[in-house]
Amino acid sequence: MEGKTEYFDLSQPVANAMSYYPGDPQPVIEPAAGAEPPWRVTALHIGTHTGTHIDAAAHYVEGGRTIDRYPISRFILPGICIPVKGLDPDEPVERHHLEGFLTGIPKGGAVIIQTGWDRYWGQELYLQHPFLAPSAAQALAEAGASLVGIDALNVDSTSQGTTHAHERFLGSDILIVENLRGLDQLPPGVVLWCSFLPLSLPGLDGSPVRAIAWK
Repeated sequence: MEGKTEYFDLSQPVANAMSYYPGDPQPVIEPAAGAEPPWRVTALHIGTHTGTHIDAAAHYVEGGRTIDRYPISRFILPGICIPVKGLDPDEPVERHHLEGFLTGIPKGGAVIIQTGWDRYWGQELYLQHPFLAPSAAQALAEAGASLVGIDALNVDSTSQGTTHAHERFLGSDILIVENLRGLDQLPPGVVLWCSFLPLSLPGLDGSPVRAIAWK
């Protein structure tokens, strides 16, 4: 008898007072005007990069692909989780942190970087997260990843305002997923199936996602 499929929810909740990137639309969730009891309708004011979300090339690259121009296969793919724990605020993930896992990345698959920073979700410290150094971004691109995710606000440094990781990934049409959570559920370096399906948003630069993994 085959074992039961185990699913892992990797998504941050969308709610009032949640963490969001400075300058992005502040998420506001409230009852919609005009809904009469017993009907319930809720108004959502969010951005394309609210909560756990995916960046299309158009987020940074002029003329880059918008989120609706990617095939579904780019969002449902095999991937591995690489743990890089014990980092200080605003400390970079370097290439040497990834050694030992790079050869196990499925060609054209996903890489999920676990920093553990999701424990600060909703706190000021969440904005002082670890980020990918140029050496790490280059190593992941060279390893053949088609999507890179992280359990932090940004693959770049929010404090320093860096852009090198977005430039390296989105410039090569490598998708980015940010604000993941619960990556301690995933066995390090083991190939799992992952889904980062966006909303159908024609012409836009990204989308919130419900991120899951399973084995």
